[in-house]
Amino acid sequence: MSLPRSLEEIKEDIRGRIGRRAPFLHADKTEAEAALAKLTGVEGEPWAAAWSELGARWEKKARAEEAAGHSPSAREAYLKAYGYYGIARHPFPNSPGKQAAYRKTCEMYLAAARFLIPPLERVAIPFPDKPIAGYLRLPEKRPAPLIMHWGGIDNWKEERHSFAEAFLKEGWGCFVMDSPGTGECPVPASADAHRVHSAALDYLSRRPEIDSSRIAAVGASFGGYWATKMAHVEHQRLRAAVNWGGGVHYFFQPEWQERSRHAPSYLFDLIEARANLFGKKTFEELIRVMPALSLKTQGWLDKPCAPLLLVNGKEDKQVPIEDFYLLLESGNPKTARLFSGGHMGNIAEIFETVVGWLHGMLDGPGWK
Repeated sequence: MSLPRSLEEIKEDIRGRIGRRAPFLHADKTEAEAALAKLTGVEGEPWAAAWSELGARWEKKARAEEAAGHSPSAREAYLKAYGYYGIARHPFPNSPGKQAAYRKTCEMYLAAARFLIPPLERVAIPFPDKPIAGYLRLPEKRPAPLIMHWGGIDNWKEERHSFAEAFLKEGWGCFVMDSPGTGECPVPASADAHRVHSAALDYLSRRPEIDSSRIAAVGASFGGYWATKMAHVEHQRLRAAVNWGGGVHYFFQPEWQERSRHAPSYLFDLIEARANLFGKKTFEELIRVMPALSLKTQGWLDKPCAPLLLVNGKEDKQVPIEDFYLLLESGNPKTARLFSGGHMGNIAEIFETVVGWLHGMLDGPGWK
């Protein structure tokens, strides 16, 4: 088991993520250094304050650009503001400052969305107690094939923007939502929380602009678990699904949680962020609720499954590679591709693989 990371190790990791990985995709190296210089730890309030200051600076610029009628620069400034506020709430809003930053993340992203092409529609799908919130974007050519996608414990629907842009360039529509226990999702993680994804699929299948026979699901990190479950639960309605680095059985066992609790690929508060999905706070609470999510224990692995692609880095310290072997040894045949590197692997290479495979599933062998 790895030891907790030092503050300097965390800062150095952040420097390597600037402009490359969420939530730092929209960050500037010089501005980020100013925020990092203020940090003497990663406690919630100081962390939120350092990054929210940059968010507020770009928010002010964005509003001025919009008032002046400069739409392109207003859009980019709003995206900058949303990016910094998104860092400020990372990995989840566990303090007042982080909660305020999360609200600003959503506000700034929707402000930027007013200038996106194709346009973004914020939808509210009926669900008991609280609607399912999601962002829908569709290409001009319709009815369009569609990618439903979601992230993991800290990559919420706003941070899926770059993937939405990439899917749209391929000619697909995209619908992004929060995974159970994150963002605006109406339910915490549980053995039956996939019902939010099924409810979203119900809604999307009824939209005339969407080709209901060509809908795929892509889940990243912990979200890969929900994509895999949907591939089994909704095998008749999903054309394809992608598990990009998600566990399905061994991951949920106490032994793995202990082994991975200080995984070097995660910045900080990994166990707390996982526990937050279930409305819990401690390691002890987490290991009591985690095992119920096992797809092996639930009896799904030998049932029919939609075409499923498994991709990840083979040196992953957050999710055990044994879970992919278990999927390959169970039920319908799967497609798998492992890459060098840790959790999620080499993002550029993996995404190219995912896109190519999805074209084959959604558009047929002659799609080029």
